[in-house]
Amino acid sequence: MIALSFALPEESKGIVRLVANARRSGSAALPVISGTLAGREVVIVHCGMGMNSASERVGHFLDAHAPSIWIAAGFAGALSQELRIADIVAVRNFSDAVLFAEIASLPAHAGTLITTKHVVETAEQKKDLARHTGAIAVDMETAAIHRLCAAREIPVLAIRAISDTAAQNLPVPAPVWFDAVRQRPRPLPLLLYLALHPRRVVPFARFVGGIGRARSSLTTFLLAALQSLPQK
Repeated sequence: MIALSFALPEESKGIVRLVANARRSGSAALPVISGTLAGREVVIVHCGMGMNSASERVGHFLDAHAPSIWIAAGFAGALSQELRIADIVAVRNFSDAVLFAEIASLPAHAGTLITTKHVVETAEQKKDLARHTGAIAVDMETAAIHRLCAAREIPVLAIRAISDTAAQNLPVPAPVWFDAVRQRPRPLPLLLYLALHPRRVVPFARFVGGIGRARSSLTTFLLAALQSLPQK
């Protein structure tokens, strides 16, 4: 069995649509979905946004299951000016060397990822993080997932799709649109914020459009990666 993790269903819904014989368990907000994909037995684990949620949910899953491979997938913010929306980052520092080599021929940017505890929302924060870490992208879960899998000797392949560029400020603060305690979006506060900040509506619409492109790119890449990985 191969496990694929995403923080939220918004990241995974492209790939979930393709799962055959899908069986759902867990919560409505963060379901676990089992089935077959690209001829492989898979389970999709939604671990929530942030290291604390990822540690808790992935840890609980691994207490009961032993996947042969863990693919840590989802969105990331760009720290490198070379990355564009929907580009794929194959993460060197959190990926097993053998698995990383298996996908080397697929179209992706190979580089280092940094995992942070908080959303990196501004271009200035991204610039500072890139300067101090040398990473080309940033997320909020991969380091926690890698630590848990490494303790159980489960090889990890980390793949991220770029949802916002290094020069891009996020149009709406994360606490406005996402409830980190309940791990779910906050549509009403989001609508109120946009009503009170009408100049953010167009940038937010562009951001949502970029999310859709990133999800499509990630889905295509993950299917190709599954077909490239060795059978175990």
